[in-house]
Amino acid sequence: MNLPEEFVFTQGNLQDYVDCPRRFELKYLRHQRWPAAEVDDMAAFERHLEQGASFHRLVQQSLLGLPPETLRPRIEDDEVAGWYDAWLANGLADVPSQRWPELTLTAPLGKWLLLAKMDLVAIAADGRALLLDWKTGRRKPRPARLAERMQTRVYRYVLARAGARLNGGEAIDPARIDMRYWYAQHEGDVLRFPYDAEQYRADDRFLRGLAREIDRCEAFPLTDDERRCRFCVYRSFCGRGEKPGPLAEWEGDEDMALPTDTLDIDALDEVAF
Repeated sequence: MNLPEEFVFTQGNLQDYVDCPRRFELKYLRHQRWPAAEVDDMAAFERHLEQGASFHRLVQQSLLGLPPETLRPRIEDDEVAGWYDAWLANGLADVPSQRWPELTLTAPLGKWLLLAKMDLVAIAADGRALLLDWKTGRRKPRPARLAERMQTRVYRYVLARAGARLNGGEAIDPARIDMRYWYAQHEGDVLRFPYDAEQYRADDRFLRGLAREIDRCEAFPLTDDERRCRFCVYRSFCGRGEKPGPLAEWEGDEDMALPTDTLDIDALDEVAF
């Protein structure tokens, strides 16, 4: 098959393909809806996703200039309030003052676009670029695993390719890019992932190759790792079980659990090449 030229790649749909090509096909090509739950306690799961969304709104509002004394009294959830207090204490530690919250950048990937919606990008006067992502998940992944996640690879790559408009028209040197994940559930612990030219070239080859592979794919096989099926809504559709996995063992990305991959191309920020 061939992907339509208007298809937009994101860290979410690329991660789905890497995890399970069949899931990618069902979700993004067939747009197959399937009434299955991701986890065994959907009420708690949905509450946690809403908490995460509330926290991200608070941070965005703070970065846009609303003072804590205005925002803090409005928080009705004690857990979210605790996350916000931790963010006020250290969420912007060593972050340059030139900041772009909730920034969407796009870069060409072959004949398609690759999109990244970043929580915060900050540029220092000396050209250093800091990319931050706020996480509210209960588990903090192993650094080696997180380094291979599509979010880490895509976000740094897109910033290197499309960040010139944030840097006075100068492309951002990959060696000047630093990505940080900030964990609200862990008192603001940070995992850092610096970048360099070698990693950028490797990501360029990998992501372009992945896009071509998906475009040429004639059959989308099921993953060989059936552990991934426990938290997939298509597990019964694919004959991989009917019961969802336990919420306590869910290790997914809360950002990917939200419906962010339905995109209005005309509403995107300026496309940077």
